[in-house]
Order: sequence, then structure tokens, then C-alpha cells
Amino acid sequence: MRRGFVFTLDAMLSLVLVTLFITSIVAITSSTSQVYSTYMRSQSEYIATDTLETLRTVSLNQLVPPEKVDEWLNDGTLDEELVSPEMTPLDIVATYWATEPLYPSKNLSHKAEVILGYILNQRLKGYNYELLINNYTSPYLRKVGSNYSEAPDVSPATLVMSGYAYNQTPRGYMARAYLTKATTTQEKLYGWMWVLASGALSNTLTITRIINFPWDAQILEADGKFVARQGEMVTLYINGANVSSWPGQINLNNLANYLGPGPNNITLVYSNAQGDEIGSGSGTTMYVKYKTDSPLVEDPGLFEVYDVTSERTGFMYLFELFVPGNISSINMKFKIRNVSTVRLYYGLGGNLTLLLTKSANSSGDAVVSFTDQEIKGALSNLGVSYSNLSKMVFDFVVGFDAYYENEKWYYEGGDYYNDGADRERRLYGYPDSYVRITYTTPVSVTLYSIPLSVYFPYGDNRVTYDGNGLQVRYSLPPRVQPWYADWWVGYIFEGSTTQVLSENGREFYRGPLGRYAIRVAYTRLYDWMMVPGQENSFEISMENGNSYIRDYETRGIIYYFLKAYAGYGDVFKKFMRPGCKGYNITYYWQDSSVATPQQAYILAGDAPYCDVTTEQLLANRSTYAVDDAIIRLFNNLGGDGTRSSPILVKLPNEGNIDFASMGNIPGLFQPIQITLRVWREG
Repeated sequence: MRRGFVFTLDAMLSLVLVTLFITSIVAITSSTSQVYSTYMRSQSEYIATDTLETLRTVSLNQLVPPEKVDEWLNDGTLDEELVSPEMTPLDIVATYWATEPLYPSKNLSHKAEVILGYILNQRLKGYNYELLINNYTSPYLRKVGSNYSEAPDVSPATLVMSGYAYNQTPRGYMARAYLTKATTTQEKLYGWMWVLASGALSNTLTITRIINFPWDAQILEADGKFVARQGEMVTLYINGANVSSWPGQINLNNLANYLGPGPNNITLVYSNAQGDEIGSGSGTTMYVKYKTDSPLVEDPGLFEVYDVTSERTGFMYLFELFVPGNISSINMKFKIRNVSTVRLYYGLGGNLTLLLTKSANSSGDAVVSFTDQEIKGALSNLGVSYSNLSKMVFDFVVGFDAYYENEKWYYEGGDYYNDGADRERRLYGYPDSYVRITYTTPVSVTLYSIPLSVYFPYGDNRVTYDGNGLQVRYSLPPRVQPWYADWWVGYIFEGSTTQVLSENGREFYRGPLGRYAIRVAYTRLYDWMMVPGQENSFEISMENGNSYIRDYETRGIIYYFLKAYAGYGDVFKKFMRPGCKGYNITYYWQDSSVATPQQAYILAGDAPYCDVTTEQLLANRSTYAVDDAIIRLFNNLGGDGTRSSPILVKLPNEGNIDFASMGNIPGLFQPIQITLRVWREG
């Protein structure tokens, strides 16, 4: 009998229903997958488009932390001859890509991909991505481990940029201009830290400081106020000449003839003690005004330690320090002679706290260092970080065979501390001894930075002394780059007091006034501080306690930079005036050394030169690329160069304005296509 299988009606119906059910599941799954896939593609395209639009419209310095911008400026990733942090990332990329043929050694395309790679990595966390510039990509421009060829659901976003300006046809000429030299009138204010020793045993304390001026410096003015701690005799020597000797204080307004180019040796000798202590008191300052062609500035992060000799006892040295930025490290090195113990204190308010103690050599030379790791660790134990020190001045005090207890200093060899240890002790000055602070700052100092300042002498009518503090009104020229303010203040410390600092009516610092406070310094922490082109106000006020600022016993200075460089600007149909390869320009300048605008001349470019005035350059800046570049350079120097708007520096006769062109080179300005693909990880 043959075996077989017979479908009944029920079996057939069951099979049909099961088949329909499975088909429905497959259909639903397929439909859901298509919807999800469409959604993912839409999301990826939106993110890619939004990212490209951000890269095209938002400036680099708004997308990248200041320390990264500063790093790129320092290592050349941001080439300031071509671009600036105020440009958008894609403008920078387009500029680099367009100028790569002109500067092959600069490796500009690599710098472009480093910048874009950093931003993409920060903005597209959680996504895979790949960016192409003219179909070029690299490991910098794609997420590590991503593979576009295996990625589903990707909808790229693409835009096209011209060689320089977005949505423009860059056929024509561009120019940049920069100074090869400038003569400036520099003003510097030098303050002295407290250095104190015991007044016992007819002790004599000698403090020597080296102040360096440029080798071409022409000293115009100099004055000094040199204060003794407790009315003892103070004698001033400058470069070996005995300038003056007087009990309590020396005030001199005619020091210019004692100073000269290069290093200057300033020595203060304190003798004939009238109290328990002897040494430099609060308010010791010197002001110097000079002309120079040098654009160099001193590094605020390097404190050149004075050479100190105490004939009979130990001594203390106050370091009231400041740097215009965020502190990264602090290192101290002291070379000493006949000093047995070195103690490092941190000062906050009325208190000094011992951080570290090191042994030295009571009968010979020794070197004692406090490393960054040691200082940072000791401060951390107090709950203090470097960020706490970065807004204003901060105090370290070093005891060389001296210690602090119950609000009093005890000096070894004196009446109250091992008075049998009577011997001469010496701290060797810089470069044997120094305090070095590294820091990051948004202020970039380049070869084209020209340092200038606003000075406030004693009794300046811009400084008032209402209440227990002081108030200042000042203006900065337009387009300058503020650096920092430095005020040497005549404080009277009377118990625990809170000091409040404000700029333009807004508070930026609040903290306890230091027992040894002599100084206020700050940089531009916020955009509303130290604003160029307007009047600004600064105020010191006191809360609680009885401390105050003595009337007319404060002077200060605000440092800023001009930028002696104007980068490539717009595209012009004409490069410069016909028949000219250079200009002989008539312009006007005015600085603090003259009362009215002064006429002068400067060459730009090469012979043959055409005679032009700044008024003519202004009138034709919309026609010629070079005219526009020179006016933009003058704008960066504080004016238009006209009589009614003089620049703030005199350009030396032997100097020159150089300009560089980008001519009508079609290959240089080919459009640049930028494509960004974004897709989800996994």
C-alpha cells in the first residue's frame, strides 16, 4: 500500500494563515527598517550640513579654546602672515589651499587638516565622519577606525568656496603690508619688592638690581622714589655713581643722565637702622621713558632676582608676582652663600603659611631649588591651585636664615634668633637666581607686535582717591591689543580686609588684602575690560577692616600692543598705481613725546617710487590693493596717518613698509569643494 500525505481543508487553511502572518512580519520589519534608515540619513545629513555651516560662519577663536589657538600661533599652524584666529575655519582652509603653491615649504595643506581635524573630533563625538577637500582626505580628516565604504545611511553635505572669499570670484589682486622697523617711545615702570633684614648689630643691607634697556635706547626721562623700611639711611648708586644718600626716602626727578643702553646697575644700600628692621620699603619705584627701534618686551613670567647682601643677619624677600595669563608651572632657583636654611612661605591676606623648608650651607655657596611639583603639591595641601593665582598678584615670601611667627619676622644673627650666627649672607642675583612662571595667554606677541603704554604718574588727575580706595579713568586707542595693567599702590594694612577690583563698573576680583601688598596687576580677563577705543574705568575698593590706600602714593602703567601687520584683504582689479613699484608716503604721527601731529615720510616697496599722501591712499583704497593694505596697516598703528588721525608711532627714515601681492593667477584661485560625510558609530 502506498504511503502519502493528504491535505485536508483545515490543513490548507492553517498553512495559508501562517504564510500570511510571516509575510506581514517581514513587511512590517522592512517598512520599519526603511523608515529608520531614512531617518538616520536625514539626521546625518543635517549634522553634516550644520557642521559645515558652523565651520563657514563661526570664527576659529570661538570654536577652539584660547590655549589651543595660542599653541597653533606659537608652532606656526596658524600662520599670521596669511590668516588670523578671527577667520572662520573654512576661510583659513581655503586660504591655505589657495596659497599652497606660493609657499610649498610651509606645508599649508597639512596645517589646514590639523585645524579641521581637531574641530571635527571635538564636535562630532559619537559619530563617524570623513571630510574631503577637493576629493582629498587624510587620517586627520576622518574618525579613527571609521570606514566610509562600509557605512550605510550616509548623506554627505557639500559646499564650494573660492580661493579666498566665500561666494566671490577672486580674480584680481590682493596685498598685505607690514613694517620692517618702527621707532617707539617706551615708558616703563619698575617696582621693588620688599627685602628686609634685622636692624641689629649695625647691620647693612645692600640690594642690587639689573635693568636692561635696548642697545639703541635713547633715555628721555627717568625719576625714582626709593623708600627705607623704618627711616634708616638709604644710598642710591646707578652704574657705580653715588647718586644720593638720605634718611628715610630719596625722591629724584633727574635720573636720565645716569642711565644708558644695555644693562644698568641699580644699587640701594640701607644702613644706620632706626628700628628692628632695615631694607626696602613699600613704594620704591622707578619710571623710565626712552626711544628705541626695538620691539622686544620683557617676559613677565621671568622674575630676575636681585643680588642681596646682609652683613650681619638673615633676611626675607617678598615676591609679589603676576603673569598675564593662566599659570602652568612655577619654578624657583636661588644661589646663596653662608645661608643655612631657606624657607618658602605663601601669603594670603594677613597670613603667611610655611610651604617648604630646605637646608643649604652656612659656610659657603649652595643652590636651593623649589620645583614646580613641590610648589604645586604644597599649595594643594592648602586648597590652593594655580587657577586661584592667575587673576591677580600673589605672594611668596622666602626667608634666608629667617622665619615668620606670630606676625613677626625673626632673622638669624639678630637679637631674637640665634644671635651668635652673626655673619655675612648673600643671595646671588639673576641669572644665578630666578623665579620662572610659565603660562598661557590669549595675547600673541609676534615680530609685528609694537609695545606701547599708558602711564599714570603720582598725582595724575585721572586717578582719584575717594573713600579708602582709588579710581582711575583711562582710554586705549582703537584696534590695539591690551596686555596688562601694573599698579604700584601705597597701601596701609590695618587688619583683615577684603580688596575688590572692578573694571567698567563690573567686579573681576575679590580677595583678602595681603599683609605685604604693594601691587595690583591684571590682564584682560573679559571682553568688557580694557576696551580699546573707549574710556575705561578701574577701581580698587576695600570692604571690612581698616586698611586703605594713601592719597597720591600710587602710580601705574597699562601696557598694550599695536599690530604692525595687515594681512591679505579684499580682491582688487588693480594692484598699485601705474608706473610705480613703490610709494614715498607722506604721513603724520604723534606719540607721548610730542604735543602735536608730526609730518614724516616712509618708503613702501621698491623703486621707482611715486610720491603719495595718506589722503590720496585713502581716496583710492577701493581701487588699488596696495593702497588698501597700507591704510589697513596704518589703522593697526592707531590712525589713518593723516593730520587729523595720526598713527601712534614714528616710522624710522631707514625703515620700510613691505608688501606682498597675490596676482591674477587663475590656478591659485580655483574653487575649493569641501564635502563632509557623517554617520552613526556602530
